[in-house]
Amino acid sequence: PAADVPRFDSEALWAVLRERRDWHGSPVLVVRGEGGRDWLADRLAAAGAMVSFVEAYRRLAPTLDAAGSEVLRAALDDPRGHCWFFSSSEGVRQLDALAPGADWSAAMAFVSHPRIGAAARRLGFAELAVVAPMPRAVADALAARTRPIQSPPP
Repeated sequence: PAADVPRFDSEALWAVLRERRDWHGSPVLVVRGEGGRDWLADRLAAAGAMVSFVEAYRRLAPTLDAAGSEVLRAALDDPRGHCWFFSSSEGVRQLDALAPGADWSAAMAFVSHPRIGAAARRLGFAELAVVAPMPRAVADALAARTRPIQSPPP
């Protein structure tokens, strides 16, 4: 999709791809994470494509070292001084596993998709903004925030 579209997901990609060709009989390789969504592959198959998959990466929960544990602790102690960016719903679930029962109601989160925002809202984030997953968009969103952000430790 074009750089200025509001969403960078399978649905936006399919909106572009479906008009590009007759997919009947076309071999298509979907490269994704382990257990990724089938939405795009289902659309391609329904259009007649012969879909194959390569699972190129696996999402794993992080193991925090001392510095990571300190950043998490600081974010829990001062939620208004930090901002989270989530590019997957699984990342939201992993944060919940790292800090079960934490109160995220005063924390700010940027999310790259409304579906991820819904997961963050279920976790307790009350202040959310959907931001394109591009460095400039994230920087602009950070600059537009009205409350200060804690600088990470050197």
